[in-house]
Amino acid sequence: MIVKQVDIDGIAAECEIAAGDVLLSVNGKNIRDYIDYIDAMADDLVLVLIQKKDGSQEEIEIEKEPYEDLGIEFENDGFGKKISCKNKCVFCFVDQMPKKMRRTLYLKDDDWRMSFLMGSYITLTNLKEEEIQRIIDQRISPLYVSVHAYDDEMRKLLFGNPDAVKTFGIIERLAKNGIRMHTQIVMCEGLNDGKVLEETIEKLYELYPQIGSVAVVPAGLTKYREGRYPLKPVGRECAGEAVRAIEAYQKRFLEENGETRFVFASDEMYLRAELDLPPYEEYEDFVQIENGVGLVRLFLEEAQDALFDLKGKKAKYQKAGIITGVDFYPFLKKLAKQIQTVLGTEVSVYRVENEFFGKTITVTGLLTGEDVIRQVAGKTGGEEVLFLSRCCFKENDTSMLDDVTLEELSAALGKPCAKLDNDGYMLISAFVQ
Repeated sequence: MIVKQVDIDGIAAECEIAAGDVLLSVNGKNIRDYIDYIDAMADDLVLVLIQKKDGSQEEIEIEKEPYEDLGIEFENDGFGKKISCKNKCVFCFVDQMPKKMRRTLYLKDDDWRMSFLMGSYITLTNLKEEEIQRIIDQRISPLYVSVHAYDDEMRKLLFGNPDAVKTFGIIERLAKNGIRMHTQIVMCEGLNDGKVLEETIEKLYELYPQIGSVAVVPAGLTKYREGRYPLKPVGRECAGEAVRAIEAYQKRFLEENGETRFVFASDEMYLRAELDLPPYEEYEDFVQIENGVGLVRLFLEEAQDALFDLKGKKAKYQKAGIITGVDFYPFLKKLAKQIQTVLGTEVSVYRVENEFFGKTITVTGLLTGEDVIRQVAGKTGGEEVLFLSRCCFKENDTSMLDDVTLEELSAALGKPCAKLDNDGYMLISAFVQ
């Protein structure tokens, strides 16, 4: 692995390891990628073989704390070429995007290493035997796995890939060898709902505790589906049936294992079913939060805690605004009233429908600047600032999905616009001096 950068205060800098050097091995073992590097750093005494930029090799003995990093950043994040997805899932969001957006939005990651490090979901359809064995040998877990259906034929249809027939066998093999996994089911009305969903949940539960949880989320369908498998959005009745089945399983599983409800419906599933979200404690450790399971409840709980601590504090604004998507709008409206009661700040909440991807896309994180400008411009009042969730923007950037920047948004709306963390505490603190 090629060294990209060295922390000037780190161990590597002390050992005169520099950018452009190549890490060849640690304790005699070849370092294939960042996973091997992390594994090697478990030792407190490491023998590092470095190839210098001039081609010479240098062996360095380093004594350190167990798992202490050397302070090295590697080229390509230490992974070389990442493993991309070869499936043609009938609900794939990437395949439902319009043309001419930025290139990175069309990348489909299916890399088990990213699953371990970042919590991204993988399908297992492209895993080679040596990779499966490596996961087992190096005890790489937890992994996050998309299952969608236990039935082989249904799984092949959903994944659009005949190799999908092998994935449940891989899951069983990994579980048998002690690899922990969290799983997801993207539910499509008329395909993997109903009895298919119930069978999938039951078969996954047979692998508990190696399978730690299951999230059930409705498929997100954009308006760009011409020529694709005919799907319809998960409706109120279908979502309601799924939620009721999931809640019945939760009761049964918790009684059986005494530890966890195991299966969880996403917030969006509850909203489509027009049902109240479960109470905070029923989300347990929020292990599926990145899948939108408990995101709203956690946010509201944090906001309530923060509001309780506001007594005696001064408001930062007399009037402010929050721009949000369809799903989160009713929750923010209630919260805005509470902020006004406690702080005196008048908070306007602007609901933006997703015309760019289609009105069936209702989450805030997929809003575009174009839609925000079209629907909010000319409707604002005396707000001193307009807030948007950080999830609307590229990571560490001010650009939205359609490359409209925060600065362009501010100019178009005639108000200063600011990013707001996806955190109830941070939202409330944004209104306090």
